[in-house]
Amino acid sequence: MKAQNSIVKSEKPQTFSSAITGQALQNLIRKSVPNASAAARFTGSLISAVAATPALQKCKPATVVAAALRGEGMGLTLGREYHLIPFADSCAYVIGYKGLLALLIASGEVADADCIEVREGEYVGRDPRTKRPKFDFGVYETDEEAEKHEVIGYMAYVEMKSGYFRSEYMTIAEILNHAKSYSKSFDIEKYQKLVNGEYTPQEAEKIKTSSPWYSAPQTMFRKTVIRRLLNSGYVRLANSAAINEALAEDNAAEDGLIPDLTLNVDSSTGEVVEAEAVEVADAPQDVENTSKVTRKSKTSNDTPTVEYDSVDAENEASGSFFD
Repeated sequence: MKAQNSIVKSEKPQTFSSAITGQALQNLIRKSVPNASAAARFTGSLISAVAATPALQKCKPATVVAAALRGEGMGLTLGREYHLIPFADSCAYVIGYKGLLALLIASGEVADADCIEVREGEYVGRDPRTKRPKFDFGVYETDEEAEKHEVIGYMAYVEMKSGYFRSEYMTIAEILNHAKSYSKSFDIEKYQKLVNGEYTPQEAEKIKTSSPWYSAPQTMFRKTVIRRLLNSGYVRLANSAAINEALAEDNAAEDGLIPDLTLNVDSSTGEVVEAEAVEVADAPQDVENTSKVTRKSKTSNDTPTVEYDSVDAENEASGSFFD
């Protein structure tokens, strides 16, 4: 009887905490991050993240570590600029819109980048020569006044240090149609019912856990427009390797093809049998988009008035699923 109990115990899958502190994963982490302090920080942050997310606890520990090393390898911050998304018993790394902005700023070539709401009354038509959208961000004197009006779309823009400026505008309807066409986790009828409050609180909560399109739609709206701008080919960076890699992986993720670090994992225990190190870059210190588009002056083109200022405290605290 004792022998039988011993066998059953040995086949029980490891907890995440015991797996990540085990020799195999610690060896991988220490080979991948810059130093012992970074390894301890990385280990602690992952233990906390998994403990706070029941769905991640169902993932094989090695896939969680592998996914997180992708984000760390780009110098991004877990939970703010990249996210760990569970798919059954595996975990995938997905970059957020703040991660894309951070990579743009970190390239050293971008003076400013952001994605802003466009509210009713701010869109003033198209340029008759270029057909590009035109906006008047001075129509409302204050943000409080602007917030009384409905959001009709989002504009992403990149301003290079050379002075080159490029923007991309999508209406809410265009963004939702994009999600309908490309996101396997999005159902536009379900989304509309959720927005209209047609589900019970229990049903709504369940739907929100199935996709960030339902739980954090505004962040997905921003990310979609930023991706459209960066995929357009009009923003060319000499130091573009990180951006290109992030976009390639994110495009694949949208198609349901989640690339991940390949590890040899024991299928019954989730333990790493053999693993190769993934070089992790030194994380940029407090890389933030420090600009703020203001509505101070009357403008009649697609170039917003930009003020180099600290980001709003509310924006700092509003990080969510796919920021």
